[in-house]
Amino acid sequence: MSDAELSGPEFTGESPLEASPWEIKLSFGLWLAEAILGIIAGVVVAIAGGLVGVVVADTPEVGLAAGVFVAVGVVMIALAVFRIVCAAKLLRGRPWARNALTILGVIGLLGVVLEFQSNPSIAIAHGLLAVVAIVTMYLPNSNAYIRRPFPSSSAL
Repeated sequence: MSDAELSGPEFTGESPLEASPWEIKLSFGLWLAEAILGIIAGVVVAIAGGLVGVVVADTPEVGLAAGVFVAVGVVMIALAVFRIVCAAKLLRGRPWARNALTILGVIGLLGVVLEFQSNPSIAIAHGLLAVVAIVTMYLPNSNAYIRRPFPSSSAL
């Protein structure tokens, strides 16, 4: 197997940003922006959940609702951090990262419907970023970069 056929910057001597095609770089940037929006949204939800007890009388039901809001905010932040990790692995040409980002993007697009009811501008930004990021991951140059053979460690 020649060096030109090897996939990933580990085998070409380039950094991931140099080795990847512009479509993957664009998708990486969009996923990064979308994840940052997700982190901000998660922080807002968690803070709102924490402030529910301050604004409303302290009852067990309010405490449960506040706990649910905080938990949802933490899960939103964790998923956004996972998207950042997957986007970094996408730069290295990992197929699993593209698959994970596609699944998370589609699930996120389903959540945009709910988000649109509370904050339409952020929902539109989330939706556009996710759609363009998913599409750019499957353009021909992106497919060629991700589908290039990746030798196993025993083959080296």
